[in-house]
Amino acid sequence: MKKRTLVVILVFAMLLTFVAVSSAQSGPPGSGYWFGATHQNVGDANASVQITAYSSTSNATYPYTPAALAPGASINVGPSDIPNLPAGFIGSIVTASDQPLVALVNLTNRAAGGNGVTGGLAAAIYSGIDGASASTDLVFPLAKNSHFNKTTTFYLQNAGASAASIDVTFNFKGVAYPYTTPSIAPGQMVAVDPGLAGVPSGNGNVGAMSLTSTQPIAGAMIEHEAVATVGTVLQGSSGFAPAQLDQVVYCPAVKKSFFGRTSGVQVQNAHNAAQDITIYYVDSAGVEKSHMVNVAAGESTTFINDAVIGNGNFSARIEGALGNVAAIVNESELPLVNANQTSTTYNCQAESTATAKASYPAYKENRFGRTTALQIQNIGNAEANVTMTFNAGGTNYTTSAQKIKSGASGVFVCVSAKSIWSGTAMPNNTLAGVTIQSDQPIVAIANEASWASVNPCSPNNGTGSFDKATSNAFNLAP
Repeated sequence: MKKRTLVVILVFAMLLTFVAVSSAQSGPPGSGYWFGATHQNVGDANASVQITAYSSTSNATYPYTPAALAPGASINVGPSDIPNLPAGFIGSIVTASDQPLVALVNLTNRAAGGNGVTGGLAAAIYSGIDGASASTDLVFPLAKNSHFNKTTTFYLQNAGASAASIDVTFNFKGVAYPYTTPSIAPGQMVAVDPGLAGVPSGNGNVGAMSLTSTQPIAGAMIEHEAVATVGTVLQGSSGFAPAQLDQVVYCPAVKKSFFGRTSGVQVQNAHNAAQDITIYYVDSAGVEKSHMVNVAAGESTTFINDAVIGNGNFSARIEGALGNVAAIVNESELPLVNANQTSTTYNCQAESTATAKASYPAYKENRFGRTTALQIQNIGNAEANVTMTFNAGGTNYTTSAQKIKSGASGVFVCVSAKSIWSGTAMPNNTLAGVTIQSDQPIVAIANEASWASVNPCSPNNGTGSFDKATSNAFNLAP
């Protein structure tokens, strides 16, 4: 059977200080960053999996063959799982399988299992990229250069068959800043930040990035503190290939002063001319309100604390009047109440990529102090009936049908304690792969956060918590 490939960019060193690709960039501050790459088999048969780690600083590779992965099941691959992976490794992964896989990469510096550093609170999640979805053209709606102590670094992996350089363009306030990377071999990764292209630093320096290459590229954006002794914030998202762009995109969760959380929606005009871009906010009852702005080609704009809506948790639909748009959502605690900021990022999703089925590889139910909330948006024209099947330890636990109004989102958190099951309830303290099935097209995200141990469903945003992390679910063919 034909092998399918998945590219998973790993951007942080294990145990040692982050190694910058060039002296002109610093990347996330501090030390102790490490990764976990969770893979889920979304095929119909056991998956034979081969994982290869590629160093970004040499031609070294590190192969690993895990046990066969059952349909619906997940495995997590960390630094200690890959034989001979050296301390201080920084690079990328290519996963090959004879069944379709989806994957998430969790990046953090928190202390656990001999990894991380004391006081490390940073954590981010982003999606692994299917080899077929890598592209010679990518866009990223958000780029920062020391904007209120936040900077973005872009990790770009060669998913092609030949060595290649990458032509990068940052668009900031109507000015284009080009940069060409060194040549990188197949499977390898290179890191780029706005400073390499000469983008000015300081508050207000927010823009977008796009790239082209002769070889297909997989890319991830990591937003981090510009300066810190120990990193406390990471936010991750993946780049948008042409097949992931559309004139209409959906964002399952947009917040305005909702339990101390507020979202900024960053929208990039991916069309070749200036166009009006409209955001439609939809509440849980399906009522919508809108706001329109005009955005130049290649540029981006931010919707935050929008006056057209009151406080609350909304879903959103974004439409370009003439052509494609790309969008991400940044969520933060505003105003800052606790000593450490908790921020998170996810990709909004093109209407053309939505289906009636989705999966998420790493749902956590009070697992090592982490709990996941699923937010599922119904983008169909009728009320949706949605079921969720959690595969935990080889056992499936399925909910009864949950109703979500057209355009709105349903939130599902602490599900083990809810009366939503068609049979046996999923146990607490669980790591599961979840499959979502609907009778309407859906898009979904998962928000993972630390929770108080005394009451596992009470948010803990105090000094003992660490960064929330949000990632997209993966849409599948029904």
